[in-house]
Amino acid sequence: MAILKRTGYDLHYEYLEADKNGPTLIFIHELGLDSRIWDGFLPYVDQRLNLLTYDFFGHGLTTDSRSPLSLRLLSEELIALIRHLHLKRVHLVGCRFGAVFALQMPAIAPDLIESLILMSVPLLVNKNSYDQEAATNVQLFELDRLLYEKKYILESLYPVTFSKSRVISHGLQRVTRENYLSLVNELIEINHRPDFDLLSKLKKLEIPVLFMHGEYDPVFPAGPAMILSNYVPNSRFMVIPDASALIPLDQPQIAARLINHFILSDKTPSLPASNGPSFIDAFKKVFEQAYQPRHIHPRHLRMSIMSGKVRVFWNGKEIYGEWNQRNAKELLLYLILNQGAVKRDVLIDAFERDSDLNQARNQLRVQLSHLNKIFHNQPDESVHSLIIATRDSLALNADVQSDIGDYMHDVEELLWSDDSLFDRADGFLRILEDFHPEAFHSFRSDWSRSLVENVKSKLAQIMAQLLIALHEDDDLPVMRKILKAGKKVEPYKGFCREWLQAIKQR
Repeated sequence: MAILKRTGYDLHYEYLEADKNGPTLIFIHELGLDSRIWDGFLPYVDQRLNLLTYDFFGHGLTTDSRSPLSLRLLSEELIALIRHLHLKRVHLVGCRFGAVFALQMPAIAPDLIESLILMSVPLLVNKNSYDQEAATNVQLFELDRLLYEKKYILESLYPVTFSKSRVISHGLQRVTRENYLSLVNELIEINHRPDFDLLSKLKKLEIPVLFMHGEYDPVFPAGPAMILSNYVPNSRFMVIPDASALIPLDQPQIAARLINHFILSDKTPSLPASNGPSFIDAFKKVFEQAYQPRHIHPRHLRMSIMSGKVRVFWNGKEIYGEWNQRNAKELLLYLILNQGAVKRDVLIDAFERDSDLNQARNQLRVQLSHLNKIFHNQPDESVHSLIIATRDSLALNADVQSDIGDYMHDVEELLWSDDSLFDRADGFLRILEDFHPEAFHSFRSDWSRSLVENVKSKLAQIMAQLLIALHEDDDLPVMRKILKAGKKVEPYKGFCREWLQAIKQR
């Protein structure tokens, strides 16, 4: 690869010039990967087109410097590369983050960008959806790089093969924690700016845009992206069959053929027909079709224990198994309460603290094998890959939830609530109705007992706060209600009886 000297680092690129006066395509790779994702793709691109690939800052062969990776740095280096090669107007081809970055460039350098080709661009209006996905990735990236890699491969490729996985593995090995987190955190910050408006950004695009989305992208499904692409005045949208997020690896031939046609054809926007259904009606039909579940593969895991019976659900359907054996239910709950990812050493400390280390590791391995067996025995194959394991860490490849986790969240909110005294008292009584410590009697580990004691302690703290405030308001009837209901969480035996006797003497 050729080198462009930049301040403090070397930018590596490769330029294949077919016709000096012909169209030039610049390929921008995904965050964490490098230009090798285009190696199997470029042979299918029309030979009349000029092709430029490069490894951006801190990725692939391109070195980094003391400067943090940022969108500004990336835009400056791309413009410098275009100027260095004396290119005029170019067509940007981006995949995933590369598409996000390409989407910024027309506003930064409108005189340089002829059109955009955006593969798997995460078009989401809901800020929380993006935050949740980004937070999960950051957590796994910091916890265990190999664990993040496995999750990323499972979500980004269809089907998963060794050759495609190797491209991802090689790319991730070269990316530093600082560069990855710097850019992800910047994207989160941009997403929360008051003036950030995705729809307005799309509406302002005046150049032709080709959107491509994988049929089996589980994180950012094609349906919503298809709807949002309609906000670009001159756009086309194509669903790529049998592909996930990394379209250049999954379906290079199909995607290249579409790009060839897009670049070499007339890009005049098509006009809607004057007869037939209105545009709004057609839009609604597209919207309804887009949200049909055939292209959306949810991965929702929920665990219910507070009723006294352990029940586990995958996408709403119950998973039956031997949950009472080999700590299966406790392991699963521990993973869920830790946002679905945890180090093996932390698990050993929670479950096998008093055992010899080698014995503890073997015991954990047996318990995890049993838990994995439960999932592999289910008829729904999508749950078979739920547990992602590396030598050091474990993760659940799903959106996870538990009723005890939701309950603990409600307790914490009530503890720090600034609602009226009446609302807090009413909320406490309702929350208390759902607290059944006996539901955990079959949980034998120390951490589960600590969990119950922690919830009980916070409920006792809330009760004490309310009693003091109600006493000051001389609201004796509500105090009696709380004291009668609160015996199961009283800080010591006889607490509620003493308060009731004190009230009775008034």
